[in-house]
Parts: sequence; structure tokens; C-alpha cells
Amino acid sequence: MKNFIVVHGPNLNLLGEREPEVYGSLSLTDINTEIKKYADGFNFELKFFQSNSEGALIDFIHEQRKWAHGIIINPGAYTHYSYALRDAISSVSLPAVEVHLSDITKREEFRKHSVIEDICSWRILGLGFKGYLRAIQYFATQNYRQNFDIIFDENKNWDQVLKDVVSALKKQFPSYSWAGIYLVEGEELVIHNYIGKPTPHERIPIGQGICGAAVAERESIIIEDVNADPRYLACSIETKSEIVVPIYVGEKIVGEIDIDSDRPDNFNIIDKTLLEECAHKLSGFYPS
Repeated sequence: MKNFIVVHGPNLNLLGEREPEVYGSLSLTDINTEIKKYADGFNFELKFFQSNSEGALIDFIHEQRKWAHGIIINPGAYTHYSYALRDAISSVSLPAVEVHLSDITKREEFRKHSVIEDICSWRILGLGFKGYLRAIQYFATQNYRQNFDIIFDENKNWDQVLKDVVSALKKQFPSYSWAGIYLVEGEELVIHNYIGKPTPHERIPIGQGICGAAVAERESIIIEDVNADPRYLACSIETKSEIVVPIYVGEKIVGEIDIDSDRPDNFNIIDKTLLEECAHKLSGFYPS
């Protein structure tokens, strides 16, 4: 189990009342509930803290430095000038993700500058409360990367590492409803292994469906709503979104990682980056 602190800065206690057209209609309690619900899927333990006092925020970060594995922080107005808060984050040597409900780069001039941006591992702007969920997801992908040495053990063969990648992805990410790998055979993609509901598409011609399109177009594809994309080959009525990432060996595509989710708009740059890293590592196991 990993532990994380979620730190809310000044005036965020008034969320739901304060400028809902900018910050949304959810209260801070509502937002914390959504964050906890999402984090529970990754078996993460959270501690929440909000204060309008700079010193109280700093004290909390100091107090939790031995317990926490990372920080999710929305410093509010302190974002723009609190070097003391910046020093607190830096001094505890924990990875931190900066979150803002609105896109501060598109607001008043004084809000565009962040004194903590360069000491944070990731920055998420303008996604409303979902920005906090994206931060949880970021830490989940970092957790997955920590297992790379086990998943991509150099003593494994191609067949075994393909199975282990799928198994580890499905286990780590609860929103991945279906995870599988297809391999290129001639002009078709042929399923190698998967975890999830049975698929009727064990062989897909290159160029057909989202999977075939990713190979034909030689790029990763994210589909926010599969039902709105005419290329989608229906597998399950519950599937809402999909990501497909090609596996390259040199300039040649030898297969792809295919992930479905029962949640709409489930995939983003964090998923894409992680899966492309996995695909790159898989290329080193391809039989010569």
C-alpha cells in the first residue's frame, strides 16, 4: 500500500460557493470523496488537509513526510508567491503533483506564475476535480514503473514477457476493463493473450478497426467514445473508450498493446506515455 497526502490551500474550503463558473459546483468534501473513491481502486491510503494558513500547510507537509510516498497539492493563491511552501515541498524530498481546478495559464496575469512548478513531477491544469484523479493516476503509473525490473526481467522469453505485461497492467489499473496484446502476422493482427471478457476479434485485418488503424497509421490512438468512432469493432456493449499502442522493433511494427475501458474518456497522455514505454521495453525481447 502507498500513502499520499492531498493538500488544499487557501479559500478552497469555499468550493461550491466561490465562483462556481470558474471552480465548479462541487464542495471540497465532495471532491475529497471522489478522490478517495478513485484512490481506493489502487489501494492507496490518503490523508486530506486544507488550511488558509501558510504555516499550517507547511507544518502538515513536514509532519507527514515519513508517512507519505507523495504529495498532491493545490496551493491556491500561495502558488504564485509562497517560497516558504515551495521550500517545504522541496525539503521533504517527496514527489509532488501540482493541481489546479482552473487553467491558471489562461487567467489573470498574476495567476500565471507558479513558484512550485519546477519542483513538482507533474502539473495538471483546468480539469476541475478530475485533475486530482489524474494525479492519483500519475502516481499509479509510477508505481507500475517501479515493477519494471520484475516485469521485464532479462531472463524471460518473448512469450512470457507479453503475458506478464498484460497481467501487470490489468492488475495495476482497475479502469482497464480489457487488456491484451496483438501480434502482426502477415496482413493481420492476431491475439496473443488478453485478460477480460472474450473477444470475437481474435484476428483483425490491418487497416480495420481501431487496432488495425493504429498499425496502418503507425501511431498510438486514443478513442474517448468508441460508439462515436465508425472504425470501432464492437466487442462489448460495456466498452466506452480504448487506447492502442504499436510495438516497434526498429521501424517495423510487430504488434500492439490494446486496452479497453468501461469508462468514457478514460485514457490520456499518462496512459499513452506508460504504454509506449512498455511497448519500447517489449521490443528488446522480440526474437531475432
